[in-house]
Amino acid sequence: MGIKIFTDSICDVPDEYVERYGIRVMPLTVNFGDESFKDGIDLTLMEFLAMLEKSEVLPTTSQVPPAEFFKAYREEIALGNKVISIHGSSQLSGTYNSAVMAKEQIGEPDIHIIDSMGVSLGAGMLVIKAARLLEEGLEAIEIVKEIEASKEKMKYFFILDTLKYLQKGGRLSMSASMLGSILNIKPILTVVHGKLELSEKSRGMKKAISSLLKTIKENGWSLDGKIVGINHIADPEHMRLLEEELKREYSIKEIIRGEVGSVVATHGGPGAVAVHFEI
Repeated sequence: MGIKIFTDSICDVPDEYVERYGIRVMPLTVNFGDESFKDGIDLTLMEFLAMLEKSEVLPTTSQVPPAEFFKAYREEIALGNKVISIHGSSQLSGTYNSAVMAKEQIGEPDIHIIDSMGVSLGAGMLVIKAARLLEEGLEAIEIVKEIEASKEKMKYFFILDTLKYLQKGGRLSMSASMLGSILNIKPILTVVHGKLELSEKSRGMKKAISSLLKTIKENGWSLDGKIVGINHIADPEHMRLLEEELKREYSIKEIIRGEVGSVVATHGGPGAVAVHFEI
């Protein structure tokens, strides 16, 4: 009996890791009016951003329905596999709850559902960690225990070009959104108890990156010897700058690089970079 690792597309696991570890990614849906697209399947990020630019209204996003999890889990169970399913924060998406509903319908104890309480590559790093623990020979229950502990230590920081998309999508208040629209202010978001919160703000992307490194230092978090995730929304230049600054400051063990998917980009908008790490 094997173990199959599942996740969803808002965890932004880079394709190379999906392929390397045989991770099964359940795509959310992006809706432009009457047109619907599977995240990461029907649209590339650049195609999505081109549509976003032309759209008069913000596209909506839909969670993975329970029926899709039911079918996928049943397939793995039929093959004799156990399932570990790690998903984006239940505070930001209903996909985790869909997975739980499917597990309850099947009534199979060898399906383990984890609410990462995170989003984007930070949550994806938990998925990659689970896959690596599996390679090391850990049993399902041991992997679940490790990931449940790790999720409490994950830190997420997103530097956005604007907060207007998060505000339009109802993920952030109008008052918080307005802070980012004055004098080239770049808001820095973090994740607290599974929800997005405005951490601080800086004028310009370079100063925002410097401010972010200062925050890491002030909290006493060392990235020496750590695995760090960095990703972006159509802004590879600033992601490279972020990587350079991190490497200048710390002896990082490994950097996992990625691009944000369409669902997260719906709310983040173009021109964003992020860093994720476990303390």
